[in-house]
Amino acid sequence: MAFHSDHDRHDAIVIGSGSGGLTVAFGLATQGRSVLLVERHQMGGDCTNTGCIPSKSLLHHAGRHPAPVNDGSDVLALVRVRRDELRHHEEEHFGGMDGIDLRYGRAELLGPGRVRITPDDRPPWEAEADHVVMATGSSPIRLDIPGLSDDRMLTNLELFELEQVPDRLAIIGGGAVGAEMAVAFCRLGSTVSIVEAAERILPGLLPVASATVARSLSESGIAVITGARATGYDAATGRLSHSAGSVDADQVLVAVGRQPNTEGLGLSRVGVELDGTGRIVTDRRGRTNLRGLWAVGDVADTGGSTHMAGAWGRRVFRSIVHPRVPIGDEPPVVRGVFTEPEVAAIGSQPESPPPDVERITVDGTAVDRAYTDEVDDVLLVVDVRRFTGTVLGATVIGPRAGEVLLPFSLAMRAGVPFHRFYGMVAPYPSHGDIIAPAVDQYLSATLSDLPRRFGSWANGRLQAAIATITER
Repeated sequence: MAFHSDHDRHDAIVIGSGSGGLTVAFGLATQGRSVLLVERHQMGGDCTNTGCIPSKSLLHHAGRHPAPVNDGSDVLALVRVRRDELRHHEEEHFGGMDGIDLRYGRAELLGPGRVRITPDDRPPWEAEADHVVMATGSSPIRLDIPGLSDDRMLTNLELFELEQVPDRLAIIGGGAVGAEMAVAFCRLGSTVSIVEAAERILPGLLPVASATVARSLSESGIAVITGARATGYDAATGRLSHSAGSVDADQVLVAVGRQPNTEGLGLSRVGVELDGTGRIVTDRRGRTNLRGLWAVGDVADTGGSTHMAGAWGRRVFRSIVHPRVPIGDEPPVVRGVFTEPEVAAIGSQPESPPPDVERITVDGTAVDRAYTDEVDDVLLVVDVRRFTGTVLGATVIGPRAGEVLLPFSLAMRAGVPFHRFYGMVAPYPSHGDIIAPAVDQYLSATLSDLPRRFGSWANGRLQAAIATITER
């Protein structure tokens, strides 16, 4: 691997090589800026090493596992190989890139534009830059459960280092991580239970999405227990107790959330503002309260996922390179759950939309691709502001949900009204065909209501407007 020579002065210092940090570092380097990229542990951050990449690789390879399954150790080993190959590629690519000086070590803020780097194998040294970007990510929250020892407790940090598939796996937390890993280990032959404190799993999604995934998990043989909290563990019997009973568990995966990696960064000493969760407070450009200091990803109050960290990384990059160019609206929050069925959602969708919002629901099982693929769970829920056609949010349930969601992301980003989707053509048959009946439903519900609201005098103009809208 090629490293660049020592420098103590750069245009920017990026601390952390996850999605947000790499996005900023890569963007600045392509614009001729000198970037010092500091990584404490492993290149690629949580996503590459203990998050998105190994988890989706595990879901993929577990789904292809021959039946009857063996002990699953070959799948776990393959996931590690694939993960390590990607990390090595990222290290070679970014570490050898012109404009990026990749270094390993602990970073600490000394003041505006000043950072101390402490490598493991040599004395600390200092660097300066006009811009410092904090992208240190987050770590899993661990629970203190009576009787549960460290060798029985797993988080995403230990999960992908398992060499054997546990016979019985309990998962505390029914969010995206818990639901996805329940599917993966069930496919590998584990008896899986989910214990969720909320009244439903995936509480951040619409209830219909939560209920659909919960039913699918149950039909796969996964026990889904909601409204219950873990209370203790008996190693002798291998039983995890919870407030509604108990489940069998040789090992327990804790997936209840994450906390920002801010310890040892010197944030309090230099006066960086934090929110109530310990995350760095930023503005709509990603700036902190200190001049020249930025934050992106899980360590910031705008983080929460790899794709959102990348989106905010682009905003930070643009703001550094073009500080006076308007940055536009903040990106809408996007969520994805890669269970079976998949769920993808964007924007804000309350359980009951307000009166000025048209909620459109389409059962996608009538779409021909769902018929050919024998898919039972396909649904689209879109919230659109009446008359203006502004897309406020969407939820997709079914195969390739994330890809089907993309047009809604573009519409919300570019301000494309929903009626402009009319006549959009997708290859036939495809899962994206579910969008067409949603547009038809919106036009029918909205335009047919206009005469009642505005009177018969508007009928002639309405007919012309309808023709214009549908022809665009």
